[in-house]
Amino acid sequence: MTRRAGDIAKSIELMLLRPRATPSDCAALCRAGLEHHVAAVCVPPTHVPAAAALLRGTDVKLVALISHPFGGDQPEIKARAGVRALQDGAQELEVAVDLAQFAGGDPNRVRDELRLCAAAARETDSEALVRAVVDTGAFDDRTLRLLARAVVAAGVDMLVTSSGLTPEPADVLDVELMREEVGAGIGVKAVRGVQGLDEVAALLAAGASRVGALSADVLLPR
Repeated sequence: MTRRAGDIAKSIELMLLRPRATPSDCAALCRAGLEHHVAAVCVPPTHVPAAAALLRGTDVKLVALISHPFGGDQPEIKARAGVRALQDGAQELEVAVDLAQFAGGDPNRVRDELRLCAAAARETDSEALVRAVVDTGAFDDRTLRLLARAVVAAGVDMLVTSSGLTPEPADVLDVELMREEVGAGIGVKAVRGVQGLDEVAALLAAGASRVGALSADVLLPR
C-alpha cells in the first residue's frame, strides 16, 4: 500500500504529548506542521496561545487537548478549560472523557459531560469543533459500542481512539468497529505510534478520517 506524503498530509494531526514538552518543542511541532501542511497540531492548553500565534491565518488547525490523558476532571472544569482554550486561539477541542466513571457503572457520564463541553464551546465560538477521546484499547468490543453510542448521543464532531499516552493504541480493527458504530456523521481519529505512510493509509482505509502522530517524520520517505 504505497501512498505519497502529499496525498496523506491533510489526514495527519501532530500531537504534543511529551510530559516535559517545552515552548521550543511546541514551536518546532508547529513549524513542522506548517512545512508539511498537515491537518492540525494538537497541544495542551498552556501551549495554545503560542501555537495560535504561529498557526494563525494558515491551513493548519489548532486543537487544544482538554483533560488529557485520563479525563478525570469534573465536567464543569473541562467545559471552562475548553472555553479558555478557544479564547486563547484554539479552533477545536479534544476532550478526554471520564472513563473511570463509565467503567464504574455510570454510562451517561460520557454523554452528559460531552454535551456540556460542546454547548460551552459552541456558545463561545459557533464554528468550534469538539472531539471525544475514548481509549479503545481499554475495553472489549461490546463496551466500546456502548461508549461510541454515548459519544454519538452527545452530539460531538469526532471520536478519538486514544489519548496517545495510554499503553493500548488503536489498531485497524478498533477503527473499523468505531466507524461502524458512529456512522458517517462523525469523524474518527486513530491515535497510535504510526511508523510510516503505509500504516497511516491502513488506518484511513479502515475508516479513520484523521490519524494522530507524534512527529512529521511519518511523512518522510523510508
